[in-house]
Amino acid sequence: MPRDIRISDERGRDAKVGLLGPKRPPPRRIVGPGGSSVGYATLVKVPEGRDYASLLRAHGDDAALAAALVAGDPELDLDVVGRRVGPADRVWVRQDGSLLYAERLLEVVFGPDGTERERKDFIDVEATVGEDPLPWSGRLFPIDEVVRRFAFTRRLQLRHVDGLTYEFLFELARGLYERRQMLFVGAGSRAAKPLIFQRNGSPYRGFLSGRVDGDGYVLALHLSNLELKKPAAIMPKSPANDAVKSGGDS
Repeated sequence: MPRDIRISDERGRDAKVGLLGPKRPPPRRIVGPGGSSVGYATLVKVPEGRDYASLLRAHGDDAALAAALVAGDPELDLDVVGRRVGPADRVWVRQDGSLLYAERLLEVVFGPDGTERERKDFIDVEATVGEDPLPWSGRLFPIDEVVRRFAFTRRLQLRHVDGLTYEFLFELARGLYERRQMLFVGAGSRAAKPLIFQRNGSPYRGFLSGRVDGDGYVLALHLSNLELKKPAAIMPKSPANDAVKSGGDS
């Protein structure tokens, strides 16, 4: 996430201002029953050749494997299981256990029902928020309409870095506050592109809101990647409804 952003007002002026995210909560500390610190360790859970797939190949079928498990403990290697793992590298393996030496990144698109719709090669997506100023889109929406149409996942605060940017942001916040509206914020020359803050980052719609109190102001950029839509009406299945659809008598 960048620490600053360039943004324009309705008069076409732009300025580089600070970008502040929400404060992170203090990290949680896990302790034992006596208050002592808890340590973490990586242990061997299943040795090579003792997993289900390997045992199934060795015994032929589930019935034979079940009989072997009753007769002994082929899945255990007491000399290895539970040992601490030292420095190690993560590797990818195929289903047969062989190592993968090259990878192919794919982009998989799923539908609302969870089924796979498309699979294609992954292409790097560059950030759209950078040195170029975000233009004034002119698309203003009532606050109550925006909060009912979009689910916001992040909130960033725009802050001034000097006296000139204070005047710039204060006027911007006051204009939105007096109108009781939010400004749609997008990237590109026509504000039509989504806001992507880092390479291969999530695309967002941006909405700017302002609030003033005396000489103080709050100018917040609300980010959303989910639009709320009403589900399509589904008629309950019944003989009467089937007759209505077909145009016949019930």
